[in-house]
Amino acid sequence: MKKVRFLILLSLSAATVFAQSNNFLLYSFKGNVSVVENKVESKAKVGKSLANTATIKVPAGSMVTLICNEAAMFTLNKPGTYAMNMFGDSCRVSSNSVSANYVKYVWAQMTQEHGSPGSNRKAFMNTVGAVSRSINNVWIDPRLDTINYSGGDFPLSWKSFAEAKDFEFLLYNSDNITTPLFTTYVSKLKIPISAIAAKIKPGNSYFWTAAIKGEENEEMKVFNYVAKETFTELVENIKKQAAAYEAPAEQAYRIAFMLEDAHYLSEAYQYYVKAATTDPTNALYRSTLMSFKKDYEIK
Repeated sequence: MKKVRFLILLSLSAATVFAQSNNFLLYSFKGNVSVVENKVESKAKVGKSLANTATIKVPAGSMVTLICNEAAMFTLNKPGTYAMNMFGDSCRVSSNSVSANYVKYVWAQMTQEHGSPGSNRKAFMNTVGAVSRSINNVWIDPRLDTINYSGGDFPLSWKSFAEAKDFEFLLYNSDNITTPLFTTYVSKLKIPISAIAAKIKPGNSYFWTAAIKGEENEEMKVFNYVAKETFTELVENIKKQAAAYEAPAEQAYRIAFMLEDAHYLSEAYQYYVKAATTDPTNALYRSTLMSFKKDYEIK
């Protein structure tokens, strides 16, 4: 009997320790949600960290979505006062449709004390570029190995290890990499997609590269011109992966992250801009937009 009591007490102790170890992050909210910490009540703020001892107040007509322990996300959509220590079960990672990588990324960015928020997005993405294999005076970032594109303007960029003033840009059909479909010379280390818009058609794939004028570059990058219908369907599927509640700025930021992960760089840029302009007070959204523009040579 004593052994049974000991096991029960041990289990209760373990459960208490588990409950006390939970930490929360306020991901998104609607309405006059407030937080109570150490008997002090304050307005809810996206990115605010909450200890297990905090309380959150959700008035009628309001909602709040929280992230718990880096990966679990859940929404409170009924009016009431909620103690954070009551959500032990909600902190267990389940088959939540929201990308686990994205949730971990948001947690890491909003809780980090040092560094530039949003600058290490690739560390949380599934897709990474291949290591460059060619040896020449022009280097194309592996992030541009494959570009999926459906609209908007975006630069195709590269870097040069030589002091060159003129560069040749070459575009090929995917079924013919010996004869260029289009060539042009530029003085900058990039060319806007608008410059090749008349040469490409939705539903087709292409290869492109750049070289110093008079030299060759065997390193080819993939450019997929995706039909509008295909892209629209993708975005709708991404929207459906949200938590029960997600404010417009948070939705735009999540869509941008997932589009960048899927190599839709032009479209990801548009959504990063939307997130930053929808909630201009959010430092993560502003910083990520600046980082994205720097990564992809957008001025």
